[in-house]
Amino acid sequence: MKKLFGTDGIRSVAGEAPLDEYTLGQIGAALVEEWKPQGIKPRVILGRDTRASGDWITATLVRSLMASGIEEARDVGVISTPGLAFLTRLREFDLGIMVSASHNPYQDNGIKIFGKNGFKLTDAQELEVERLIEELPAQHLPETSLSRVESSQFVREYVDFLKGQTDTSLRPLRIGLDVCNGSAHEIAPQVFSELDASIVVINDNPNGTNINLNCGSLHLSKLVALVKERELDFGVAFDGDADRSLFITSSGRVFDGDFVLFVLALHFHHHRQLNANKVVGTIMSNYALEQALNQRGIEFLRASVGDRYVLEMMTQSDARLGGEPSGHIILLNSHTAGDGILTAVKLAEVVIKSGVSLDELAEAFRPYPQVLDGLKVRKKIPLEDPAISDVIKRAEQDFGTSGRLVIRYSGTEPLLRIMAEGPEDARIRSIVSELKTSLEGLITKLTNDNC
Repeated sequence: MKKLFGTDGIRSVAGEAPLDEYTLGQIGAALVEEWKPQGIKPRVILGRDTRASGDWITATLVRSLMASGIEEARDVGVISTPGLAFLTRLREFDLGIMVSASHNPYQDNGIKIFGKNGFKLTDAQELEVERLIEELPAQHLPETSLSRVESSQFVREYVDFLKGQTDTSLRPLRIGLDVCNGSAHEIAPQVFSELDASIVVINDNPNGTNINLNCGSLHLSKLVALVKERELDFGVAFDGDADRSLFITSSGRVFDGDFVLFVLALHFHHHRQLNANKVVGTIMSNYALEQALNQRGIEFLRASVGDRYVLEMMTQSDARLGGEPSGHIILLNSHTAGDGILTAVKLAEVVIKSGVSLDELAEAFRPYPQVLDGLKVRKKIPLEDPAISDVIKRAEQDFGTSGRLVIRYSGTEPLLRIMAEGPEDARIRSIVSELKTSLEGLITKLTNDNC
């Protein structure tokens, strides 16, 4: 079982383990050691989001990598996570390292690692890196100054890639962009401007501490107000590293990843571009999405939560479209990673080509009411524990066949997440409230008993 890597890389408070100087030194050394059996001195490309801690973490990683004998390190500065994955593959680097904590507050940071193919490391590779981190001797980090490469050419290549994913001018569209004071703050406006859309941009002045602060995909109220007040066609909200996006329709309706999957699946299906006639979601995808796609002859598969597991199931099933309600959408014919800007470009293309607004496109899909709740935990007591599993089974019996209940620990935070859905909102809220109260008391007791 992995100790450092969660569902989306390593995350922690910047400066604290595992993002302290010692562990960062071990991480760099372990990555180089992992490549030694292949006879490779890896070439590494690094990027980051706009957090204040990003420079220090990047510089520390480079010091460690250089001390361990890499061939080359290129730091391209601020870029999106999918942009870093794209450049890793395009420029044939052996490793891509993205320093970001995605949607987390600025105090946190993290590390996401990509291989030469532009895909994140596998679970097996991450386990091996963790083993090496523990076993390698402590690293002495040289006092090497970090020289950042001129990144404009790298960013230009990524922008051109995104623009090349559509042959349609977006000139008729008026789009609001909430760039979250994060990685998308320059790239997204550039892409949409060069595709001839008329744009209004908010939260585009990062200062190191305002990334995700009351903005972006977790805080949609300002974008909703902007879209309605300025009578825009739709709005796009990115998260801190721009690997996901959520949308606001002209009426102010939230258009999440389930809606995006539904609209893109039907569009690709109509144009005979939906490979294998399959779409991959997760255990958190709304049951109504599965029903709606099945009714149209499209198979819907469910992966574990996390874009890496969506991608794994896509490759196994030969599907080319997958994603999560949170806005991670993977278009495997275009990219190896979920890309919020790419998703927005493709959705804008659908609006232009169909001549139909997002509000109208949304009418064909009616999600079941869904309740998302959770509780903070000091220790992740296994859900297989008899006392916990009994409480969960009783709640599942209350639902019967008229709804769905998913309980899981977060892969990035100390949280037990509870999701329930069904046709009757009041009923599922009551069941979730009772379940949360029962689990909170039980987990607290079990945690104290084990201390």
